[in-house]
Amino acid sequence: MIDTPTTRRAKHPETGGERPAVLECRDLSVHFDAPDGRISAVNGISFDLHRGQCLGIVGESGSGKSQTFLAILGLLASNGHASGSVKLHGEEILNVSRRRLDAIRGEKLAIVFQDSITGLTPHKRIGEQLAEVLTQHRGLGRAAARAKVLEMLELVRIPEAEKRFRMYPHEFSGGMRQRVMVAQALLCQPDVLIADEPTTALDVTVQAQILKLFKGLADHTNTALVMITHDLGVVAGLCDEVMVMYAGRVVEHAPVDELFYQPRHPYTRGLLACMPRADRDSEELTAIPGQPPDLEALPPGCAFAPRCPQAFARCEQERPSLQTARPGHLKACHLEELP
Repeated sequence: MIDTPTTRRAKHPETGGERPAVLECRDLSVHFDAPDGRISAVNGISFDLHRGQCLGIVGESGSGKSQTFLAILGLLASNGHASGSVKLHGEEILNVSRRRLDAIRGEKLAIVFQDSITGLTPHKRIGEQLAEVLTQHRGLGRAAARAKVLEMLELVRIPEAEKRFRMYPHEFSGGMRQRVMVAQALLCQPDVLIADEPTTALDVTVQAQILKLFKGLADHTNTALVMITHDLGVVAGLCDEVMVMYAGRVVEHAPVDELFYQPRHPYTRGLLACMPRADRDSEELTAIPGQPPDLEALPPGCAFAPRCPQAFARCEQERPSLQTARPGHLKACHLEELP
């Protein structure tokens, strides 16, 4: 049986029992066919996601964060292949037909990409692009779609919604374009919203505004939210649980507070040591030595062993499985406790 955390699960309002997961992912793997061989980008990922829950996915570039959810959404590159199981409300959606995916995406599953410029069609007015989502997925007429779009633009705090409705993407600032992307993703009230590095290209003030917006949406719409980021600071005040990925595998999965104050994996500790904090001097920041491994030639043991200060012989020979360190807290490490 695959371990998945059971912390902070939503309870049924009448029975008090655990509410079924919106999204169930089991043993998801993704590989790409390359000229020099097969690239294993994601290896055996499992998790559950519930309504109103915010799950943070963190790790360095190339750890498999984005590819995990592109596979779920059926958006892998043509040389990509996914295996395992992904169920949305109990329905298997991994590798289903394009027609079925088109019906699911936008209405039940939505994503906000990092680059708002490429996520919006430059020659179409903002209002036209957003209204198109409602006419295609909900069958709304022109007037009804326009009214709904204006309502959503106001919800994501875009000023002068009537005026902005008629503008083009290049007439918006980066922060405002990102708000438009959020509005577009929320128009059909999806069950799951995936945000892939949504604040990377924005200045600190706008980042804070966008994260506050996500927090409000998660609290008030009961949408399940996935926040993909390389920055642990982003998830600190937003997420309920955090899943840490390295070289295509989950190395730790825990409630956010516990992960910050009692990390159980050396890689997680290394990420935290790289993060600026108000309670310590900048001189105390420590970079993780070395580089992530080549995904075409992963080592037989722990992929993090060459960079790990606590590695020992077993780490180089045997890959650690994801096991329960304590209730609701999983780790993939041979160490019993971090020194």
